[in-house]
Amino acid sequence: MSFPVLIRRSCVLLASVSLLATACGQPPTDQVVLQAQALAGEPVINELFYDSAGTDAGTFIELRGPAGKSLSGYTLAAYDAAGTQYRTITLSGSIPDSGYFVVAQDTTVPNRTLVNAGADLYNGSASLRLLKSSTVIDAVAYGTPSTSRGEGSPAPTTGAGSALARVPDGSDTNANNVDFRVQGSTPGLNNGGNTAITKKVLFDLTKAEDAGKADWRIDGAYSDYASALRGLGYTVGTLTGTAITSAALSGASVLVLPEPQNPLSDTERAAIQGFVQNGGGVFLITDHRVSDRNNNGWDSPEVFNGWDGSSPASVSTSLQASLNSDILFGLGASFNSSFSDPVYTATPLTTHPILNGVSSAGVYVGTSVDVLKGTALMGTGGRTYLGVNTVGAGRVAMWGDSSTFGDNTYSDGTTGSYNNWPNLSNATLGKNVVRWLAGDL
Repeated sequence: MSFPVLIRRSCVLLASVSLLATACGQPPTDQVVLQAQALAGEPVINELFYDSAGTDAGTFIELRGPAGKSLSGYTLAAYDAAGTQYRTITLSGSIPDSGYFVVAQDTTVPNRTLVNAGADLYNGSASLRLLKSSTVIDAVAYGTPSTSRGEGSPAPTTGAGSALARVPDGSDTNANNVDFRVQGSTPGLNNGGNTAITKKVLFDLTKAEDAGKADWRIDGAYSDYASALRGLGYTVGTLTGTAITSAALSGASVLVLPEPQNPLSDTERAAIQGFVQNGGGVFLITDHRVSDRNNNGWDSPEVFNGWDGSSPASVSTSLQASLNSDILFGLGASFNSSFSDPVYTATPLTTHPILNGVSSAGVYVGTSVDVLKGTALMGTGGRTYLGVNTVGAGRVAMWGDSSTFGDNTYSDGTTGSYNNWPNLSNATLGKNVVRWLAGDL
């Protein structure tokens, strides 16, 4: 089994915390909240099963790392909600060929490597660290500990009978609430291997999203974005035909509308509204004004916000409103933005799960977002480029530039002229938006 190279991380402490000890390798004081400092080639804490149904039995801690790596000199340190260490587990032996080292509470745990009763951790809010001598290699906190010994914001608690696991398996972005999710326990196996995410993400192709040289399709300029979502365990598909219907959305968790070129009818608007109200997530990806790819008088800001008067006079009443995203969802593609908008670097404006691990994103001649209801997440120069809102039981997000998630490769095998477009489809931002919309973040 091959393994991805673990991210090399420098000694970084949360900016909001006073640095009481800054030298790399020196143990921090109890007051410092640490972002763990795992080095390339080191194992990570991959799964925790600490609360079995009934009397705790069969609990375990799983590490993931290079096969054959000796764990001599490594320990696991468990902390309570106040950050006080209550247990040390001394590791021994090497990581098996499978790449998984399972510390089991008892002999009922399959694929166990080491048996130690201390693997039964606190069920409430707590933290666990992997140490090599005094150096913190990896850390995870869960629940709402008053003093976290983990990385970034804590992961959720599991409740009895479920495990806390890194998904994708072995992934590490330095943010516990991003990397871990609650699932069935899988000791010594790939996380998600028998409990994979079955949620479906649909990319719309009913509104000429591939008109001209746009090609915002999952086998074209959004192929890497689709692959990144599949890597998280989602089923990714395309909504084809000529209309968005309630039947077509049935069974989907997220609908992505990337720079639509044709307006939506009253029936389609009602279908999307109902989808969100009933718990669905919609990702509206717009572009600049005057981006009419199929020369029908509509650009994506109009499709989202409704007819602005520049479209042909023959547009029927049922199409003039189009989606009305500003009215339905409180997020509008600003009609004040234009093709002359320069290249911007949007940065976080607040804290939000979508922004975990995100420092900036490029906006390449896009449209700013009017956040009438909800939360402005990213922007620059007094403008917002990412806004989100919860509507009914569902969620909506709007981003101001379609190229941000494109990889500049078209479905016909050619490449685009905008070679300065970065491939951000695998970046944390794009994945986080969909995870939040699907209710997984």
